Amino acid sequence: MSFIRSQPAGVPWTREQVLNLFNSFDKDGDGMLSKEEVKAAFRKLGSHWGGFRARRALRHADANRDGLISAEEINDLANYALKCRYTLKQL
Repeated sequence: MSFIRSQPAGVPWTREQVLNLFNSFDKDGDGMLSKEEVKAAFRKLGSHWGGFRARRALRHADANRDGLISAEEINDLANYALKCRYTLKQL
């Protein structure tokens, strides 16, 4: 009989951690997150498909459809990211 050893589960990101992460990717400091900034943040969260997640996140969170995530929309972005269930890597 063979057993498959599973990897230990990571610790889920908290809302505060996700919000801080997204805010840290506002590289130009304009208070808005572009698609490229959101894509980079999803890669940092652990997504292998950052571009796909960024497109889906913009559809979910970009209420005024301007292609940017504003301070008013960032909570919806965090909600979307939390639903994706990314985890912090345990060492």
